[in-house]
Amino acid sequence: MADHQLVIQFPEDAFEDFDALVSFEDSLYELLDDRHEVDGHDIGSGEVNFFILTDDPRAALAEIQARHGERFSSPAVRAATRRMDGEDYEVLWPGDDTTAFTIA
Repeated sequence: MADHQLVIQFPEDAFEDFDALVSFEDSLYELLDDRHEVDGHDIGSGEVNFFILTDDPRAALAEIQARHGERFSSPAVRAATRRMDGEDYEVLWPGDDTTAFTIA
């Protein structure tokens, strides 16, 4: 079992429609394959969160950014990780973000 959860958070309007959101999620399954486990998404309070279970959250994020870098150009996009047995998130993207990370 993976020891970290990676959460990539987009504003809800980052996807033109639900099909675009599902297409992005499908691309994560394809990209991350068996190295990291895509654990679905949720939508609410103006945000979309994608959940990835992994032993190496930084590597998973780097792979996603290498394929989907344009999606990370918005200052509203954030990524954070937490240990599966923990509650506190560490913000990974953007690197200079010192605000608390929350999931609505």
